[in-house]
Amino acid sequence: MQFKPKILITGANGFIGGALVAKLIVTGESQEAIFLIRCANPEDGLLKLTKTLRAHGVSTSQLLELRLNQILCGDLNVVNRWIDDPRLESIEKVVSSAAVASFGNHPSILPTNVDGVLNMAHGLSHRCNLKKFLHVGTAMACGLKSPNPVPEGYDGGPKTHHFLEYTHSKYEAERRLKDELPHLPLIVARPSIVVGHTKLGCKASGSIFWVFRMALALKAFPCALNQRIDVVPVDYCADAIYLLLTKPNLKYNSYHISAGKNSAASFAEIDEAIAKATGKPKIQGYQQKSYEQLLQMKAQFKSALGECNLRIVSKAIKAYGGFSTLELIFDNARLIEEGMAESTSLAKYAGLCEITSKGILIADQMKFDYK
Repeated sequence: MQFKPKILITGANGFIGGALVAKLIVTGESQEAIFLIRCANPEDGLLKLTKTLRAHGVSTSQLLELRLNQILCGDLNVVNRWIDDPRLESIEKVVSSAAVASFGNHPSILPTNVDGVLNMAHGLSHRCNLKKFLHVGTAMACGLKSPNPVPEGYDGGPKTHHFLEYTHSKYEAERRLKDELPHLPLIVARPSIVVGHTKLGCKASGSIFWVFRMALALKAFPCALNQRIDVVPVDYCADAIYLLLTKPNLKYNSYHISAGKNSAASFAEIDEAIAKATGKPKIQGYQQKSYEQLLQMKAQFKSALGECNLRIVSKAIKAYGGFSTLELIFDNARLIEEGMAESTSLAKYAGLCEITSKGILIADQMKFDYK
């Protein structure tokens, strides 16, 4: 019998995408999905996907349910090579989560995150009877001068000053999808900062958790210890995307997946959670320092952080240190209104993230974000 999938997931091999596929496997809905994977052949693609899913806690017996015909070989830079695949004709829902998620100046960020997404959306809109095109963006597409808390659906306009090329690319993709495909059934999900997993800690990815490790190891960062940061775990993010994907009728077309005012955590609370989990004392002698002052500590970076690239560490402090001082909170009322529970605060599972980061260099965790 010809396979007629209903769901296309791009980025299934990534952090958020992998968590979503793990969710679909648990709910028994993965059999209706097809996964776009950058691979030479379906066997290679299935191997890559299963490796990602193992890190997300999926059992061997569950992994055996995946089939080779669920692997669509390709990526967003070569949409023309796979967009005519006959399996795509039956697709009704798309989760667009594939992206170059580098916080450096990777040359593929705009071609992949903007042009690739638009090429895919144009191709699918002509071939399929789409009911939902769920694009995973970022809450930080709001830009540097947004109101606080940031309203859902906020658009600062074309002159928005963005945090990074990555956040700029996510804003541009949203803008062009709306402008070029006004009839696309577009739903935009904007996660805030996604860190760790409430049950697995950093086993699936240490992405961004290194920021907290770095600040506590240096005993200095641009933000004060009592400043709060809006962070959600990847399993909550996957649950929220699943809700938006499967709920028949949604009230809005743009949502934050965020901690909001109720679950944002302060650096002090995160430090306390880590201390409690590890048995180490809470931080002593922490100092709030500007980026320029932290650069004067360069000679101490390797002794405090372990082997690391001083240039990349400096760039990371500038980007995340600057963001942390803004203390941005992203309103999550729409998602809660749709029936989603509040997120678990990072302060509740930061200890697990620290334990599962044991023996891993901060520099190695940074590789997730500085490709």
